[in-house]
Amino acid sequence: MKTTRISFAVLIFVLLANASWAQEIKWFGESPEMINALEGRGWDDIGFNRLPASSEGIVRDPVWNLSRQTAGLSLHFTTDSPEIQVSYTPTSTRLEMPHMPATGVSGVDLYVKDASGNFLWVRGGYKFGEKITYNFQLNNEPGSSKEFQLFLPLYNGLSELQIGVPDDKSFAFSPRRTEKPILVYGTSIAQGACASRPGMAWTNILSRDLDMPMINLAFSGNGRMEEEVIQYVSQIDPAVFVLDCLPNLGSFSESEVKNKLSYAVNTLRSKYPNTPILLTEHAGYSDGLVFEPRAEIYQNLNRWLQESFETLQDSGVTGIYTLSKDEIGMGVDDFVDGTHPSDLGMAKYAIAYDKKLRMILSKPNHSK
Repeated sequence: MKTTRISFAVLIFVLLANASWAQEIKWFGESPEMINALEGRGWDDIGFNRLPASSEGIVRDPVWNLSRQTAGLSLHFTTDSPEIQVSYTPTSTRLEMPHMPATGVSGVDLYVKDASGNFLWVRGGYKFGEKITYNFQLNNEPGSSKEFQLFLPLYNGLSELQIGVPDDKSFAFSPRRTEKPILVYGTSIAQGACASRPGMAWTNILSRDLDMPMINLAFSGNGRMEEEVIQYVSQIDPAVFVLDCLPNLGSFSESEVKNKLSYAVNTLRSKYPNTPILLTEHAGYSDGLVFEPRAEIYQNLNRWLQESFETLQDSGVTGIYTLSKDEIGMGVDDFVDGTHPSDLGMAKYAIAYDKKLRMILSKPNHSK
């Protein structure tokens, strides 16, 4: 009888402890404050998406579907909590891909800004399923509120996003920055394949390094520099346009590629006379050194880009730049599958873009 009473008491204690724990976490879900803090969108009132509703039926279906994925979107908030929980429901049941882990496809990534302004990665324990949960732990001095940035999934969408902290800790969303962003229109590589986690996509690395907002309009396999997409890209007024679409143009002829480049640059330049436009070469395939047909693809594309660049300059177009394959500097071990960068390759992309964009943004006549 005594043992039974003790066991019953232990059970009551455990139940009460669990109930107390559940009550100690306060959750912050979708609200005007959260949406106002959501960075990386070119349009208001589009939720956790990357193109507006008006583009459905105008852009091709694959582009529309990919625009429902949250690549490049992030949330800024402040808290003095040493524990941060995140919970959400992925919109697709495909949580991973053969060449890209679930943490990159469907996971989130948290960074904290230190006293020197550097972004430090915060490790999180995670559980993947119909609902995805993360629990982040870090040292946070009592009463010391810090700034955080939460990067959202690269190849999945989400709903029912909630961020939780203990009830006795402070929490507030930070309004998104109002300075002009860098806008990237590109392919799967710019969308984030095959980063191991969202923070390692080169666009997100670059955003942290430059401490600037970034709009990611990269559509995996579908960054084809189509006129209808360029028209939507031209609705955004950024600090720099980055056009990194060559990896998806390998099936097009020389005249088609050159016409696409000419249309894109002239369309953007006619609307934004002073905004820099950066044209990026194909960074190559790691098997190009051992299989000539693969090398010919990026060699031709890069030659056509350089010829188009010279033609545009000769026609009087100013404020255009190129980022070359050699400047990106990808090596044979910087790829996951010969096409998409590993985290190491992503870092090389970010370093090359950082150097080029700092040069462009330092020029006195760039659009501010």
